[in-house]
Amino acid sequence: MTDEGKKEQDQINDQDFSNSEEATFIDIKHVASKNIGQMLQDLQDFETAIEKENIPEIYRIYNGRLHKQLKETSNQNHEIDELLARKLHDSFTQKFPFMLHCEKVSSTVHYYKIGTYFHERPTIGIDASVPEIFVIPEIDDEWDKFQRGNRDMLTSIEKQIDQLEAKRITAISEVKSIQEKIDKVSASEAELNESKGFFNRTKVDEELEQLTNERKALEEKRKEWERYTNNEEEITLEKERLQKKYQNLRLKKAIVEKEFRQIDTYFGSFDDFSAKLITFLNQYTGKELHELDQRIYE
Repeated sequence: MTDEGKKEQDQINDQDFSNSEEATFIDIKHVASKNIGQMLQDLQDFETAIEKENIPEIYRIYNGRLHKQLKETSNQNHEIDELLARKLHDSFTQKFPFMLHCEKVSSTVHYYKIGTYFHERPTIGIDASVPEIFVIPEIDDEWDKFQRGNRDMLTSIEKQIDQLEAKRITAISEVKSIQEKIDKVSASEAELNESKGFFNRTKVDEELEQLTNERKALEEKRKEWERYTNNEEEITLEKERLQKKYQNLRLKKAIVEKEFRQIDTYFGSFDDFSAKLITFLNQYTGKELHELDQRIYE
């Protein structure tokens, strides 16, 4: 190719690159402008929702399309968390005035108790950031263990205490019985030792070995039972430990039963308790209205 031809080709290539670059840059500008515009619109919508205290809209934008950096900036000192927690608390206690605030766990998580009663304690948690209403995990575990009429854990400890006492009484009798057997075997050993002769010595040694093994086995068995007769202090301590555990479980069971009665009093039943909390949350966040709109347009 001549120099003139090469120069012309380079000009064509530069022109193609420029046209391609210009087209790409225009696309980039368009997308960037659209994204920034959307971010600004989201921020304006979010500000409007906060000003009007439109809770469903706040959750929809904040937990949905609001850009991460804008979210962090707007909630830098937990301003949004505190607002959501306060609004949810006000609505929750207005709907359920018997629910009493107990503890602020974090800027968004708060604990409540169901009315007032002896040994009252927080049972319900609210996380305003989700939002979510839940039974505190350790309480939920106790409610599951001590279901109405369920006393399996108490029955188990009662059996352990009874068995411990019964074993101590049995042990006294067993030790006495085993000792009598040991005495008989020992007497037989002594008799054989005295009757040893030159001609039957091998046979006597075999019989003696059998008796010795039998005696040692009985002594081991006696030793096992003596744990319950000689170590009376150890048994007493174990019994006290079981009784203390039993009383603690009885107290927990009584508290749970009272909490179930509180639920029956204020909500009607445990099923109604769960249903009413879910209904409240759906209404508060506008979920029911959103689902209604979807059914209308389907």
